[in-house]
Amino acid sequence: MKRLAIVLGLAAAACSGGQKPQTGSGSGSQVYAKKISLGWGFQADGPTTSVFLQVTDETGRQVSHPITTLQGECKPFSPAAEMKAITGAQCTGFELHAVVQGDDIVILKLPATTTDPMAREEVTRIKTPGGAAIEAGT
Repeated sequence: MKRLAIVLGLAAAACSGGQKPQTGSGSGSQVYAKKISLGWGFQADGPTTSVFLQVTDETGRQVSHPITTLQGECKPFSPAAEMKAITGAQCTGFELHAVVQGDDIVILKLPATTTDPMAREEVTRIKTPGGAAIEAGT
């Protein structure tokens, strides 16, 4: 009788394996989706304009990144499709394009005298959370 109790105890322990049953699917770690919305900010001060890229996350938290200060004006616009930019700013003498490369938002400057995407120069990079969905704001 004693042997039977030991065998049943060991069998019950072996079957349970000390693990709790899983509910749902996946490996048990949760991944939270991130969503980033981009917008332009402009602050005129006499003949100059300061340009900012405003990055807003899904919680509504906004961070404003200074890009450049220039003589003249800027306004938001949608760059040509071949520029592969999410959003852009049309400024006196040039355009600024926000392009996603991996986990970075790269701000590129295109002189107004050309439409060649290869003529753009990098102005700055802004890091984003890995895997975030990045879109132009409204």
